[in-house]
Amino acid sequence: MPPGLFTVLATLILAQLGWCIVVSLYRLFFHPLAKIPGPRLAALTSCYEFYYDVIQPGRYIWKIKSLHEQYGPIIRVTPREVHIKDLDFLDTIYPSSNMHKRDKDWVQTRGLDVGMSASGTIPHELHRRRREALRPFFSQKNVLTLEPLIRNKVSQLCTFLEESDGPVNLYDLYYALARDVVFQYSFGKDSNVLGDVGEAAILRKNLTQLLRGVKVTKHLHLLFRCIKSLPVSIAKYIMPRGVRNMKDLTISIRSEIECVLADTTNSQISSQRSIFYELRDNPALPASEKSASRLQQEGTLLVMAATESTAKAIGVTHFHLLANPTILSKLRAELKMTTNPSILELQRLPYLSAVCNEGVRLSFGLTGRNARIAPDENLQYRQWTIPAGTPMSMVTLCIHTDENIFPDPWRFDPDRWLGAAGKERMRYQYGFGKGGRKCLGIELANAELFLTIATVVRYDMKLFKTDVSDVEFRHDFQVAHSKLDSQGIRAVVKGNSW
Repeated sequence: MPPGLFTVLATLILAQLGWCIVVSLYRLFFHPLAKIPGPRLAALTSCYEFYYDVIQPGRYIWKIKSLHEQYGPIIRVTPREVHIKDLDFLDTIYPSSNMHKRDKDWVQTRGLDVGMSASGTIPHELHRRRREALRPFFSQKNVLTLEPLIRNKVSQLCTFLEESDGPVNLYDLYYALARDVVFQYSFGKDSNVLGDVGEAAILRKNLTQLLRGVKVTKHLHLLFRCIKSLPVSIAKYIMPRGVRNMKDLTISIRSEIECVLADTTNSQISSQRSIFYELRDNPALPASEKSASRLQQEGTLLVMAATESTAKAIGVTHFHLLANPTILSKLRAELKMTTNPSILELQRLPYLSAVCNEGVRLSFGLTGRNARIAPDENLQYRQWTIPAGTPMSMVTLCIHTDENIFPDPWRFDPDRWLGAAGKERMRYQYGFGKGGRKCLGIELANAELFLTIATVVRYDMKLFKTDVSDVEFRHDFQVAHSKLDSQGIRAVVKGNSW
């Protein structure tokens, strides 16, 4: 090697080493978060997070939970982020009032390429504007107008159950139902995935693989951005399956968005105006907010969120009912006292409400570290100052398994939601998030959950090669995932109980 080249290489190596030493010293001793408790390795490098997120995988929030037992209620979980396990601080991290600005953490948006969607938007004010454009579609009043659509899909599901002659995968069915509802409401057409359970199984598997790749994409985002920039003919051979599934989903949603934008005759199937037709024609939105690219990301996240989370809540609830005959009998007794109740009437039934709340609790909703940043104010937690610009989070796992609020937290117990104590516990129902960025689709998800559960419990079913490990929260891939080789919730339909 020529002496000059050796000198250059040695200089570069020494410079890199020196930079690493300086950064390490800064993070450990001089960073604004240096006095926050936590493992030194987590403060030093994101490789600590990478190990539990990717290598384990999806287990960092369990590690965080155990770290709190060692270090106390506030810990530094990455070089720039703190996690707080204190339910009294929940409203400070996720305030409902818009007077307290909370930006999203840009690092945690890297796993999914949906930064132009309302939920993926980082700045507080831009998020508010985008959310306000969507909010009317998800009000209780508007969701209740979808009752005929939801009932039609539930009826279609029941027909499948009655005609089945072997084990059925309930997760596939609930995924198909939720997808059909949100698809028709969004784009004005019935995708009828529920009419082809084989397709439903493929689509659900694709989404599962997509979500399982989110942690890898988040940590290796530069690599995946380079891969995605390659021509499709080349990229498809080296692109991980989760990334390919995300690309396929966005392409299909882009096609629907372009159909809406090009449909000047408004030839949608549904007589009800759908979300993206309304957004297209909204005179208050600037053209930039109605571009195909932005609406594609809005549609992608909307379809993903409204299918996976809703299907999981219905599936987890139904599993626990089938696994607990006493609870199922009690629910049936309450439902038999009603005659063709509406969704609104179902939501007023105390025991059904308790069952559904417990199902939402144990499905956990958005499970990742959904961090918020106070951009303009320092926050004080006990003796620690959280500087402005610091990502801070509180994960659903720590909230929904807090034994002071939910004794014996992994047990399915609807009674915990009854009476005055149950009403008080609603403050800690985090399945749909909290604050100004909480899930927009709460009313829609609840409408599907209540009506579906109230209907399917009339069928006598027996679980087939399915146990609690098929629904128990074991891996965090943005939403709760059970054991990695789970086949879903399978059951055999034995008949109609009434």
